[in-house]
Amino acid sequence: MGRAVDKKGFDDLLHALAQLPKTQHWQLLHIGDGPRLPMLERIARDLSLSGRIRWLGAQAHTRVLDAYRAADVFVLPSRIAADGDRDGLPNVLLEAQSQRVACVSTRVSGIPELIVDGVTGLLVTPRAPAELARALSRLIADPALRAALGNGGFTRTTTQFSLASGADRLARRFADCLATS
Repeated sequence: MGRAVDKKGFDDLLHALAQLPKTQHWQLLHIGDGPRLPMLERIARDLSLSGRIRWLGAQAHTRVLDAYRAADVFVLPSRIAADGDRDGLPNVLLEAQSQRVACVSTRVSGIPELIVDGVTGLLVTPRAPAELARALSRLIADPALRAALGNGGFTRTTTQFSLASGADRLARRFADCLATS
C-alpha cells in the first residue's frame, strides 16, 4: 500500500525481491497510484518479476483492509527522498499492524517508534535491498515468526498508538503542566 513516490522506496523492494532465492514462493500486491508507478512497472519487467506482481492502483478502503487481512507480510521500505521528503510515521504501517500483519520497514523518521525490531516487526537500513531481501526471506520461511510479529505489532498498535491511549497521554501531560504552573 502506498503512493508510488520516491520516499516509499518501492524500487528498493523490487531489487530486494529479485535477490530472493528462486525456490521461495512470494507474490507482491501493490495498491496505490503515483507518478513513479510506470517506472516501477518497468523495473519489475527488467528484473523478470512481472509474473509475481499485481499492480492494482488506488482502491476503496474496504479493499485495502481486505488486502491487509489476506497478506502474510507488509513491506514499506521508506527512505529519505532525493528532495528531502520523508515519511513521519506512515499510516499504512499502523493499518497493517492493526490487522496482525507482520511488517518489515526501515529505520527512518518515526518508524522505529512503532516497530520494535524483532518484537513487533523487522527493521532494515534504508536503501539496502540486500538487507531487505534477507529480512523478507526470513519471514517467508518462518510462519511462526510472522505470527509472533503480527501479534506483537497488533498489541503495540492497539495499546500504544490508539486514539484512546494518545488522548490519555495528552491529558496526563496537560495535568502535569497545570500542576507545575
